[in-house]
Amino acid sequence: MFKNKSTFLFDLDGTLLDINIDSFLEYYFDSLSREFSDLCESREEFIRILMESTRKMIENDGKKSNQEIFMEDFLAKITSGDQQELKKRFDHFYQNKFPKLRKYFDFDSSIASELIKYIKGKDKKLVLATNPLFPKKAVVERLNWAGLSEDDFDFITSYENMSFAKPNPDYYLEILDKIDQAPEDCLMIGNDMEEDTAAADVGIKTVIVNDNLIEAEDNVHKIEWKGSLEELAEIIKREV
Repeated sequence: MFKNKSTFLFDLDGTLLDINIDSFLEYYFDSLSREFSDLCESREEFIRILMESTRKMIENDGKKSNQEIFMEDFLAKITSGDQQELKKRFDHFYQNKFPKLRKYFDFDSSIASELIKYIKGKDKKLVLATNPLFPKKAVVERLNWAGLSEDDFDFITSYENMSFAKPNPDYYLEILDKIDQAPEDCLMIGNDMEEDTAAADVGIKTVIVNDNLIEAEDNVHKIEWKGSLEELAEIIKREV
């Protein structure tokens, strides 16, 4: 299952980064809504607009980048403020405020960092296949929380460079095209039984890390293995 793979695709949140996504989103929404409190009548209205624009990214048909889809929809719903200025405010938030969310969590990054270092040392290609709903700077920031860096990966998905999102199988086809790899040469590692196992639809074998498992109501995709990140690391070190 591992030995003949040239490329390893890793999800981030809940997989390499030991984080409860619901808890993270609560702090994230609170921080972002406070940053833009002048644009909407209430926090609830802002979050509703944010979620609607995020949904547009998830439904993206590939004609534009996720960033373009999000910004077009979000700015169309926000009637106050200069659009270019609002874009700058988003950049400022992710550069200066987003990193402060780190203080709410206590991470043990040793297993993830050692595993990625080991795979990289075996001259394998590494892809951070996180759902591309955030700008790259926010993805890299969370990657740092996991004890990793941008340089550890050959390709990182973000809303700037992707035109599809999980669980759309076209998300995985887009990655394969960008990294010029065949699906049979890749392995997807994630924790979401819907979003990450969708890789199987394009012929990528999938394993599930269950430390922060997200179940799916109707999962029909075959997975090759399920267990903890620590168990996965032990198997990869034996077989790769």
